[in-house]
Amino acid sequence: MREIFAIIISGLVGMFSLSAIAAEPINIAAIFAKTGIAAKSNAPHVQMVEFSVEEINNQGGLLGRPIKLIILDNKSSPIGSSMAARKAVQLGVPAVIGAAWSSHSLQIAPILQQAKIPMITGPSTNPKVTRIGNYIFRTCFIDSFQAQAMAQFAYTELGARTAIVLEIINEEYSLTLAELFSKSYQQYGGKVILKGSYTNDAVDFANLLKKVKTLQPDVVYVPGYARDNGLLIKQAASMEIQTTFLGADGWAHPLTYDIGGNALEGNYYSAHWHHDVSFPKSIHMKKMYYQKYKSKIPHINAPLSYDAVMLLTDAIRRANSLDAKKIRDALAETKGFQGATGTITFDEHGDPLNKPVVIMKLGKDAPTYFKSIQP
Repeated sequence: MREIFAIIISGLVGMFSLSAIAAEPINIAAIFAKTGIAAKSNAPHVQMVEFSVEEINNQGGLLGRPIKLIILDNKSSPIGSSMAARKAVQLGVPAVIGAAWSSHSLQIAPILQQAKIPMITGPSTNPKVTRIGNYIFRTCFIDSFQAQAMAQFAYTELGARTAIVLEIINEEYSLTLAELFSKSYQQYGGKVILKGSYTNDAVDFANLLKKVKTLQPDVVYVPGYARDNGLLIKQAASMEIQTTFLGADGWAHPLTYDIGGNALEGNYYSAHWHHDVSFPKSIHMKKMYYQKYKSKIPHINAPLSYDAVMLLTDAIRRANSLDAKKIRDALAETKGFQGATGTITFDEHGDPLNKPVVIMKLGKDAPTYFKSIQP
């Protein structure tokens, strides 16, 4: 009798599993760069979103239905980002994950806000992103604190009294960080002796670096991305420039070392996460990732996108609905969500409260955790 009962139960479980698999999928859009200059830096975020959706589906899906991930390519441009957002609206998705770069999220957010579709970005740190409206959320800390933390670190920890700031003239992310760092650094008592600029496709930084070599600042703040950061610091080393370079979360990509190599040693940047943090969800994520890919998570900002997906699914479950307004309301009410990058409680703007900034030090072959700065 027990064996027959066990067979019946097993059959019922199998039927429920098949039912969930056969159910109509829930379409969720993710907007990232698959082509263009941002594609390499966005790739770990795309992978992490796919990884998290697969994990959810393996656990039975969402509301008894599998998630179907629709990745829309923003083609690394503001125009492409707007087109991708309009496509998401046309598809009638209940929510959107992305984008990665702040300049892209700033184009996506107004369109999704107008359509009243919730959006959660992982790594877009520009303060303006969530100020666009009450349907826009993020899992990362914002640039105002990231810049302030690095200014504090430069002045108090490194004893730097003079700084040069180099910004990407056509990237909102870089321009905002450069402005915020300069303001905060000067409030601490430091002096910004030069502000220079370059474009996001620049490959030759000789003219800027000649000025750096002449002025000999204590630090150079470069809030750029992995490619330009690697090239710039490598060229600085070839010119025997001795100053310390500082950066932001845009540096956190393996491409930095692919390009910069040993020249990166001794410099610092701010980040959102590190492999050594002890959050339970981080430990779980690393275990699941290793089981699938047999490697460590290569991009220390990528877990922000994992948290974005998990936060969205948590909100949908709490709302018990795919109605966009109910999902938005559930997101806004998020308190104490245990994410891989830390605990998330949203403020009135859709920004996480009190997430620490991690300071990373670049070694010969890889960055290492240096310290955390708490708000």
